[in-house]
Amino acid sequence: MKGHPCFAATYDFMMRWVEAGLLGPFRQRIVGQASGCVLEIGAGTGASFSYYRPAQRLVATEPDPFMLPRARRRARELGLQVVLVECLAEELPFPEASFDVVISTLVLCTVADPARSLSEIRRVLKPGGSLRFIEHVRFDGARGNIQDRLVPIWSYLTAGCQPNRRTVENIEAAGFAIAELQYRPTPIAPFVVGVATSAG
Repeated sequence: MKGHPCFAATYDFMMRWVEAGLLGPFRQRIVGQASGCVLEIGAGTGASFSYYRPAQRLVATEPDPFMLPRARRRARELGLQVVLVECLAEELPFPEASFDVVISTLVLCTVADPARSLSEIRRVLKPGGSLRFIEHVRFDGARGNIQDRLVPIWSYLTAGCQPNRRTVENIEAAGFAIAELQYRPTPIAPFVVGVATSAG
């Protein structure tokens, strides 16, 4: 699969202040409370790995071949037992109803096909399973219009990230019910942190 070697090599350095000041508490809530059989899509360099509690089974996917070795190394350093799989969110190689929880942190802004990715997430979740997510989304009003204009250059610099997607609406359109949702504005894009459940 095509990857982004420079972005993978600099990602942790670029994100260190955002992780410490903003994303860390969000990850603690979203990742730290996951239990049962857990799948993380788009694990990147493994930034969420240190927040997991012991799970029956932890599987993580990542399509970028330059991110994947960094995630493997982080898992080893943490002593975390995780099965890492190179694949797209749109093509999850798992049977139906395999997982209790799916984790998505800053992934649905980047996938090529959000609707298909969410359909796959719902397929591999057990009935009543949950999607726990941290995503950035589109501003409303004039700021959203400015955001739209900036997306091409932002996407080029960030390996395809499109922070103006209406991800909460996409999650609901995929058949999930929003159980928890927190909205946190930032200068670049609002973050949403939440939990959605699948009826199966």
